[in-house]
Amino acid sequence: MTPLDKYETRAREFAARAAAAGARADLVAHARLASFLLALGAGVMAEQTGAAAWRILAAVLLASFLVLVVVHRRLRRQQHWLEAHEAVNREGIARLRRDWSQLPRLPAPAGVHRHAYAGDLQLFGSPGLSQLLNPPATPAGQSILTQWLLGTEDVGAIEARQAGVRSLRDRLDYRDALTVLARDTARVSVSELEQFLSWAESSSAWQNGRFMRVLAIGLPAATFALIFAQAFGLVHRAWWLLGVLAAILVTARWQRSIHSVFRRAFAREGVLRAYPQLFAHASNLPTDDPRLARYASELTADQVPAARHFARLERIMRFADVRHSGTLHFIVQVFTLWDFHVAAALEQWQKQAGSAARRWFHALGEIEATCSLAALAHDHPDWPFPRFTTEPVFRAAQIGHPMIPDANRVHNDIEVGPPGTFVLITGSNMSGKSTLLRAIGANVVLAQAGAPVCAESLTLPRVALYTSVNIQDSLVDGVSLFMAELQRMRTIVEAAARGERFCMYLLDEILHGTNSAERRIAVRSVLAHLLAAGAIGAITTHDLALADDPLIDAAARKIHFSETVTETPEGVKMSFDYRARPGLATSTNALTLMRLVGIEPASPPSDG
Repeated sequence: MTPLDKYETRAREFAARAAAAGARADLVAHARLASFLLALGAGVMAEQTGAAAWRILAAVLLASFLVLVVVHRRLRRQQHWLEAHEAVNREGIARLRRDWSQLPRLPAPAGVHRHAYAGDLQLFGSPGLSQLLNPPATPAGQSILTQWLLGTEDVGAIEARQAGVRSLRDRLDYRDALTVLARDTARVSVSELEQFLSWAESSSAWQNGRFMRVLAIGLPAATFALIFAQAFGLVHRAWWLLGVLAAILVTARWQRSIHSVFRRAFAREGVLRAYPQLFAHASNLPTDDPRLARYASELTADQVPAARHFARLERIMRFADVRHSGTLHFIVQVFTLWDFHVAAALEQWQKQAGSAARRWFHALGEIEATCSLAALAHDHPDWPFPRFTTEPVFRAAQIGHPMIPDANRVHNDIEVGPPGTFVLITGSNMSGKSTLLRAIGANVVLAQAGAPVCAESLTLPRVALYTSVNIQDSLVDGVSLFMAELQRMRTIVEAAARGERFCMYLLDEILHGTNSAERRIAVRSVLAHLLAAGAIGAITTHDLALADDPLIDAAARKIHFSETVTETPEGVKMSFDYRARPGLATSTNALTLMRLVGIEPASPPSDG
């Protein structure tokens, strides 16, 4: 079965099972209502006749009603689970069809427009390269996948990640369930998770509050002892009211600080409710890959696994939610000092598990982000994993842009490097120059994230990637287009000069915000710096005169794209094959494109 066949089959199966569960839930709902009404009727008959049989029947029917309530709830949960699995598999179909509007997005990090390549290569948003990866739903997973796409790892870490991706590529059931469970946590924002982790790692205000713990036990015990004493005639006054008054005073003194701790720990109601199941599923990782096995063991390494710690925390959270119940909370609080007991339980959890919480979330994020890359590997089994070398050459056979649908994608061979050379791409408008640059960049990003690449084969060194493909001016910052391009060029030249690792640049029609003569001088200067620093890269241009410069001519590996123009009865038709060919372009098409859109070029002025 092809990946598309698998997704379509699984989606149909989950839809059928969800419909069956929904139908059973509807039947149980009707039976629940009937049992309640019959129990009510039997109760009325028991009241009127006093017959024991009616009372027994009413009790049986009421018990049946309660059982059916539980069964109905379970069936609805099962229906939701199956519907969520259906949705995940329909997203797999949408990924293969590049139906961007149906796919989740990976949130863009702050300042992404200033990143070396993220904005130019459309990593985030929609349409975005990250949408092909089934982006993680948890803040931890999103953060880690973002780091991988922005390229911060060495070759050893990338190759280890590739092994994990291979091991999870065909684990559809595990990955689907992880996605469904993770999306149940989507209400938790990055800031809320960080707030929780900061609390977990902090020192409790009650660490040395032995007096408060004794008071929380002793005061309610004394109050209830006095209530029983009055009830049995041992005392003749309501001395227990003094205990209630003391509880009110103690609550007034400490309640604000205790509720502040609750807000820090839980951010808002229900935010950690889905994590126990998520941690439990993540720890049952079906792989023997050492890296992933290490992260799975992180979740079960302690005597009490992360899932059980968070299940206990979720129970404490429900107890803390009593504070939202108004009058009921006041009554419970003044007789039991309820909030003090919940705070003590929360402090105990913090001591036992707080220092490990960040480590658990990191392990979960690593597993979830690896599953995202594994989704791409599953969807495109013909895409290979790249091979990293120390040779400073990017060498790709039949590379294509991963965001273009399979039926429309055109592949080309390309070699970038070694140092002292660059690729000069020329050609007419719309012929494929910029797409080739983006294809190179997108595949470098995938390769260095640990994912397979859209090519027949790819070898490359670990590179620091820089692009200038979609530079824009900024009215807010008061930066013109030419100045914005110059600032990006300075960033690239400085990065190449630092020589931290191989610098790879992809420049599309650079410095086009000025006149041709000055642009040629500026482009020559930029290329001279990059060539001298040993950087490798590719540039596109419409300006064929650039190749006349001796420096550029000597260092450039020239390729071009072309078009086919045909005269038909309906007018001029233009077509492109998007195939890269050796040498400089020999034609331009700007005037032809003007005619195609209905604008007739003006004739040049005559000498007369």
